[in-house]
Amino acid sequence: MQDISDNTLIEGARALVPNLRERATACEALRRLPEETMAELRDAHLFRTLQPRAFGGLEKNFGTMVDIAFELGRGCASTAWVYQNLAMHQLLLGFFPREAQEEFWGPDPARLLSTAWASRYSSARPVEGGYRVSGHWHFASGILNNQGVAVMAPVDGREMAPGIAERRFFLLQQHTDDYRTVDVWDVVGLCGTGSNDVVADDVFIPEHRSLSAAKASFHGEKVAVQGEGVHDSTFYRVPLWTWFPMTIPPAVVGAAQGGLEHMIERLETRADLFGNRLAEREGVKKRLAEASAKIDAARLLLRRDLAEMADLAERWQVPTIDRRGVWRRDAAYAAVLAFEAVGQLFYRGGAHGIFNDDLLARAYRDVGAGSCHVATDFDTAAEIYGEAVQGLPVQNPNF
Repeated sequence: MQDISDNTLIEGARALVPNLRERATACEALRRLPEETMAELRDAHLFRTLQPRAFGGLEKNFGTMVDIAFELGRGCASTAWVYQNLAMHQLLLGFFPREAQEEFWGPDPARLLSTAWASRYSSARPVEGGYRVSGHWHFASGILNNQGVAVMAPVDGREMAPGIAERRFFLLQQHTDDYRTVDVWDVVGLCGTGSNDVVADDVFIPEHRSLSAAKASFHGEKVAVQGEGVHDSTFYRVPLWTWFPMTIPPAVVGAAQGGLEHMIERLETRADLFGNRLAEREGVKKRLAEASAKIDAARLLLRRDLAEMADLAERWQVPTIDRRGVWRRDAAYAAVLAFEAVGQLFYRGGAHGIFNDDLLARAYRDVGAGSCHVATDFDTAAEIYGEAVQGLPVQNPNF
């Protein structure tokens, strides 16, 4: 297929915003993305953004996916959340051995992959030719809109460092006995993501459908190409735990922007009991300014950091530890800024803003829920940054 420009993809996402806003209430009630939404995302080729060219993808810059998710978030945070998860897993799958990629995409290049890494319990027992995998994993976003899931489990009897078990990703296929989905998604925000649980009971996973988490996260004295199925994208030189946190904030920052736009639109007609226009109040003007500044700051932090990552990787240079600490800090702080912004707007939303189907109320719920993700946990990110910037050993293994 002919290449599609980055601007065309972003404009395509922007054009979907009115439809996504109109469908947002139904998406929440359905607790998954509607088929109409999935069809529109596919027709705009958005899922192909990070997919390897060798399997029908566009293999674009990571920042393009982030801009697309931001635009989608303006219309529906759940749609943006599922999109950014499924899209970035197209990049993750490219880290797996090529045989696994051919098995997954060979029958249909449009197939999509979720992940579920947080587990109630999980284990992988090495056997001849692969592993016997069992576990119960949480938060498989988009699991009802995909064709497979990658889970993570510790490998019995193996250590990647003293006292730390080796962890591997395992690719489970849909429409097989590999896994089953458990419906648990009854939540306050991001209701439409369908982020249900995944359970596997002693299933055999061949070696080629597994990937060492340490190998996908390799940081050495020089840049290494990650994964065994080597593609051209610069981000195959960027370790997994460096770019992964950047996949979460775009949806919540976009949702905050959507809340801001909705409030400005509503202020055009709102008045108090005495007929005074609310838009003319100084407090309202101040909150609009502060909220918009925080949203802009969040987006600019992400763009700056992703540009730095790409620039260093293109020049085959290893980032310093303290710079990586900054990137991790910024990914989490972008969500903090988005939640602060939408909170300020919600406070001035008035009585009409508390209805569940109000766009600003939904943004408040969705941004709050998204800010609870491990990648946007600012306490953890700040700890990593504080250790990195002071030259102390970074204790978090996912760094």
